[in-house]
Amino acid sequence: MTNKNPLTKDKILKLLKKDIKLKLGSELIGLEKSLNRFLAKDLVSKLYLPPFNNSAVDGYALLKSNLNNSNILINNKRIVAGDNQNIYLKKNTVSRIFTGAKMPLNSKTVVMQENVKLFNDKLKVNKLPKYGENCRLKGEDIKKGQKILEKGEKIKVNNINLIAAIGKKKIIVNKKIKIGYYTSGNELQKPTENLKGSEINNSNFYSLHALLNQAYIKQKFLGNLKDNKKLIISSLLKNTKKFDIIITTGGASVGEEDHLIDSVNQIGKVYFWKTAIKPGRPLAIGKINKTIIICLPGNPVSVHLLYGMLIKPLIEYICSGKLNLPKSTKVKVNFSMKKKNKRLEWLRVMVQKNKDELIVNKFPKQGSGMISSIAYSDGIIEIPERVSFISKGEYYSFYSYEDIFD
Repeated sequence: MTNKNPLTKDKILKLLKKDIKLKLGSELIGLEKSLNRFLAKDLVSKLYLPPFNNSAVDGYALLKSNLNNSNILINNKRIVAGDNQNIYLKKNTVSRIFTGAKMPLNSKTVVMQENVKLFNDKLKVNKLPKYGENCRLKGEDIKKGQKILEKGEKIKVNNINLIAAIGKKKIIVNKKIKIGYYTSGNELQKPTENLKGSEINNSNFYSLHALLNQAYIKQKFLGNLKDNKKLIISSLLKNTKKFDIIITTGGASVGEEDHLIDSVNQIGKVYFWKTAIKPGRPLAIGKINKTIIICLPGNPVSVHLLYGMLIKPLIEYICSGKLNLPKSTKVKVNFSMKKKNKRLEWLRVMVQKNKDELIVNKFPKQGSGMISSIAYSDGIIEIPERVSFISKGEYYSFYSYEDIFD
């Protein structure tokens, strides 16, 4: 194992970025199946957008020479979207034109239809437009040969339209990362209202199943690891041949029945074990053969927060080559409390708006086993290691659950 002392969040991120490398390969897929996948190469447009000068409004295309007067003009041709004819306007003539239609070759200005008066086949301009007004020029959005998205970018709702607009109906993306996951513990049961003795419901299975439900992940539940070192080693060795990453929950603490870390260290390598983070101290990341092993704590809150704040960025980094951390915003705290220094803390909070700023209140239940603290709070604030006392009115970084998990 590489660390004797618990690692800080910053040191963990540096270690992961430096040591965790995987080659996933690439594949060609239809654009309609590409949402939330990662580009395997830069996307370059072979088209101009727009591909031709076109009208931004319904109106009349004018010559530049007609912009200095409001004389009656002859209403000549009619141009609709989809017409492909090359039209030249003659002196003192206009063309009726509709939104998206190709402009006459010698016109770059459109007067809106509500700014003219019609007299049979003639019209009078009541409000003269400026030169170039209401005309969208060829290539003013995207130039031919322009890089529109970089390798590693995620295909999202807000950029898939752009990819389609440049004519790409198939794109090259990184292959899905294959992730297998276990839960750990003899006490875990499938959800039931009839628990016996020391049994508990296996909520972590549903948490991981939901957290890993991403378009760029191919996931599989590998079962519940029993507290038996021989069985753990056998199962890990069998499954490392099938997955890029294996995630476990529980069995990574220091109890006599927690064999997971020793097992990984015996047949592979543990990069680090234990963090200077609350909740989430017993986190370990290692490697067996070519498979990354991520050992999450068994407490449900730790599973959620460690996954969202560290593990999801790591997985996306492997898939894209970019380490993107969750976005945060500054908020004012509405409470005071003591805190241990030399340890970062993620406090669950509830948000209230006060005029132009966000104020947060501490959720009353902060234990790492308090499942309701995730369900009923709005997000977390991150308290740095150096802080030993939080004073009411101070500002800290707030991470909403939408930004952490989406």
